[in-house]
Amino acid sequence: MLRRTFAQRLLLPVLTATLLAACQTTPAPAPYRGPVLPIQQAERGVEIFLPSAALFETGKSALNASEAGPYLDRIAQLVTTKSDKAIALEGHADNTGAAEMNQKLSDERAAEIGKALVARGVPAARIKSAGFAARRPVASNTTDEGRRLNRRVEVVLLEEKIENITKGEPAGAFASAWDQLKALIDQGLVKPVEK
Repeated sequence: MLRRTFAQRLLLPVLTATLLAACQTTPAPAPYRGPVLPIQQAERGVEIFLPSAALFETGKSALNASEAGPYLDRIAQLVTTKSDKAIALEGHADNTGAAEMNQKLSDERAAEIGKALVARGVPAARIKSAGFAARRPVASNTTDEGRRLNRRVEVVLLEEKIENITKGEPAGAFASAWDQLKALIDQGLVKPVEK
């Protein structure tokens, strides 16, 4: 029969508790590596901005599948698991070219995003798409960067709250759309919309 020393009898419970505590600690979450979505709360709901450079070639409405895929996968996942609200897809254009062409392009881009989301499991009945051509710029069209920002599609979860969409999501998955725009203005890359 083994006889334990006083020190062994004292240390055994401490070592056991330490080992059990080490087994119960959760590892730090892995850093987020998916697409960062520019997002904001608006009166009408949550707005998610899709970058035109990642989705469409200039002057075209066909999706750039390899670049757009991660953004669309992420949005489909969010709108099917975090919300049951109606979705407005709003296409926008810069002021380059004829108004009729920009209207057609913005309509077609919004519709393309709708088709891509439906293909990813978003119910078509929740989606309405519309184009606004160059009527709703977020930046002045006097710079290349401003025009690039104006060529966009917005996903609007109507009557939704940003807290519902971002709750439980990893750090770094979202960025403030307005903070990004302000930073570009502060850097002189973009000018505000002329009133």
